[in-house]
Amino acid sequence: MIKINNRRSFSSVVMVILVIFLFNIFSDYSINFLQSHQPPTYLIPTNNFNRLMTYLMTYWGNYAITGVGYLFLWGLYVALLLSSLLWFWNKFSWTNLLSGLKTGRVHLYSVVILLMTLPLNQFGFKFPLSYYLTIPKTFLDMVLADVWVPWVGWAIYLLIILLLMKSRYFIYQVVISRDHIMASFKNSWQRGHLKIRLFLALLEVIGILIMSLLVIIYMQKVCDVIAPVTIRRLTANILVVVMTGIFYWLTAYLIAVFCQAATPESLNNDSANQPLLINVVSLVVLVVVSISSVTFSGKLMGLPNQKYLVIAHKGVSHLHATPNVIGNLKKVSQAQPDYIEIDIQRTVDGVYVLSHDSKVTDKEGKRFTIKETKWSVLKQLTLVDGKKDFNLSTFDEYLKLANHYHQKLLVELKISDTITNQQLKVFTTKYGTLLKENHAEIQSLNQNALKRVSKYIKIRTGLLSPVKNTIDSAKNNDFYSIEYSNVNTTMVREIDKQNKDLYIWTVNRPEDVASGYVLGVRGFITDYPKRVRSQLQQIKGQPTYSEALEGVILFQKSGV
Repeated sequence: MIKINNRRSFSSVVMVILVIFLFNIFSDYSINFLQSHQPPTYLIPTNNFNRLMTYLMTYWGNYAITGVGYLFLWGLYVALLLSSLLWFWNKFSWTNLLSGLKTGRVHLYSVVILLMTLPLNQFGFKFPLSYYLTIPKTFLDMVLADVWVPWVGWAIYLLIILLLMKSRYFIYQVVISRDHIMASFKNSWQRGHLKIRLFLALLEVIGILIMSLLVIIYMQKVCDVIAPVTIRRLTANILVVVMTGIFYWLTAYLIAVFCQAATPESLNNDSANQPLLINVVSLVVLVVVSISSVTFSGKLMGLPNQKYLVIAHKGVSHLHATPNVIGNLKKVSQAQPDYIEIDIQRTVDGVYVLSHDSKVTDKEGKRFTIKETKWSVLKQLTLVDGKKDFNLSTFDEYLKLANHYHQKLLVELKISDTITNQQLKVFTTKYGTLLKENHAEIQSLNQNALKRVSKYIKIRTGLLSPVKNTIDSAKNNDFYSIEYSNVNTTMVREIDKQNKDLYIWTVNRPEDVASGYVLGVRGFITDYPKRVRSQLQQIKGQPTYSEALEGVILFQKSGV
């Protein structure tokens, strides 16, 4: 690898690894602690503005403490970044550290660096705090479905990297040279010549990462062929530990290269030969960090849930079908999903219709907000989904036809605004008998609405969330429906202890299905129900871990 010209070479990188790991552990536990002491979200009144204000006045102290906690973590993050730079520059002192922490420009630059690490943490790197800002993988999949979006996104990202490299002396000019505002920008920009070795370091990291992944996946493929199931699972867990160590190493290496490159001064190199004991201890630290990271982050693969459910996402049998329309119901039910998941929304006159989005567009390009439009208007519209025309379906018609086909439904109650108790009573009165006959389940992002609706109808209800949520014994949450890249075995065990189920969405790729299976989830919400069921049956009959290994390593995000 490109040499780090500092008196601390191998041991310095391992020291950075240890500091990152300890910070990640502290921030993870701190954020979980702060969130656990917030009032349950189902207490937030969503049916009355005055009650909402009363709630905020009652619990403002809880949220204030949480805000202070987050500010403290941010200050610790900036202190960690600044300390790393000063340490690599051999200029660490409390005077320099405190001077930098008091300077707003340092915090601004730290924000830029944090944002630059987000794409890397999407794929397994371990930069501090980035995990809590990364976008759920399902949403990224939807954005990146357009062929041009990834290219444009990476082009913008590379441009920002160039700008960051060009201004890499900024913190040095602020903290060490003590330049004024304009001088710090100007001097950093003028002195920050682009060097080929910085780009070689980036290419080196990419090359090591790709080669490591290929070797590890191939090793597991071989093991899946020649070894018994218990050895396959053991090997997969060992390889997850190895790859986690590599990610930590590459993260620390990039930080070390940046810290070295962020000073205009020449650094002394007086560590040509390090004592063997230091190298051995550093290696042991790296191994311990890797094992601890995998353990704390819940990436160890255990026994799968043999009683899995396959759920057809948005009422489709494949990704390019028109979602949430009654015309697809027969075809989707023939794929034999355990449930069909649909989205319903309320019109201004109280009719529930199937739609994922709160607004719909007709053929003339006119937009209609469902909650503000009468059903008599909406039912006359010819709407557009891609290149296909369709009409809105009512929940009443869809539910009756689903009962005719003996097809269970997972109904997402989409509430973009407040909903009153009376409106929920009307909903359960109108659809309650049909829902019970269907053995349907209801999920929603609005936990307060779930709590209230569960009083009026006795069917299974569950909390829908794009991120990890607090797992508790709340009776209105019979299951949790969570975006797949935020799921781990720790979460699965917490939910199992509460005798509840975990569904993940939206799993379409084989590696994501495989990783969900080995992590022990119950329900798989997918755009390809027939294909996913076939894959799950195959994995259950002949367990293999190479695809699961890829999914766990790259796409199961963790804060540690």
